[in-house]
Amino acid sequence: MSTFRDISAPPIDDPPARRQRPDPTAPHLPASDEYPLLAAHGGILTVDRLGTVPYRPAWELQDELAEQRRGRRIGDRLLLLEHFPVYTIGRGGKDSNLLATPERLREIGAELIRIDRGGDITFHGPGQVVAYPIVELRDPLDLRRYVRALEAAIVGTAAAFGVTTGRLDGLPGIWVAGERKLAAIGVRVKRGVTTHGLALNANTDLKWFDEVIPCGIADKEVTSLARELGSPVPMEAVEDELAQQIAAHLGLRMAEGAAGVIGPAGVREQ
Repeated sequence: MSTFRDISAPPIDDPPARRQRPDPTAPHLPASDEYPLLAAHGGILTVDRLGTVPYRPAWELQDELAEQRRGRRIGDRLLLLEHFPVYTIGRGGKDSNLLATPERLREIGAELIRIDRGGDITFHGPGQVVAYPIVELRDPLDLRRYVRALEAAIVGTAAAFGVTTGRLDGLPGIWVAGERKLAAIGVRVKRGVTTHGLALNANTDLKWFDEVIPCGIADKEVTSLARELGSPVPMEAVEDELAQQIAAHLGLRMAEGAAGVIGPAGVREQ
């Protein structure tokens, strides 16, 4: 039989390879050369420190940078910042978990914003380190593994300040002694690139959480590094440690962004 193909016949396309979904029951594998988590494993994570900013502009900036990342016009980024007081409700969050009335929100000077991340309701405000990684996940996407990497970064950061923390099965975030929530996590992935991220209570005034049922969990408390240690912690030191931990657990090398405000194309404007 001839081994030549009949060129008068149209080519036969091989069926597309079937993508294998990550096994949700598999143990967590940290990012490594053998098991990379991100598309740019071993590359640079550029850290941009934005100071204290309103929520909406930061949200818009995330979406803009994510689009730039999808187009490969920028590399992986990490936004570190604090927010002015705001309560955010994620997809599927329940209105009943907001205890404050609109009048009460105006009285205390806080916004309420519905957003496109996962999770329920939480608070962002001064004294809280917020981290928004804008990174491209490796295909096939493993969102569970990405969240585990963020959790590990928080656990490592808290440990660096002498606070022992861990996960609770079935409950999001990072906890102290299984009873006090130190950090919240809520992420979104669109076309392979992440937005939103985590909020770590460093010196946060915990009275803000009295206005909500945080993350819809009524029988647990909220805590901070300052509360656990009995004294305030230096915010810049917490930011530094968290940035290093996130970079390491994502399999990237950390680099500081240039000075100036991030502009429309993901570049710096003086």
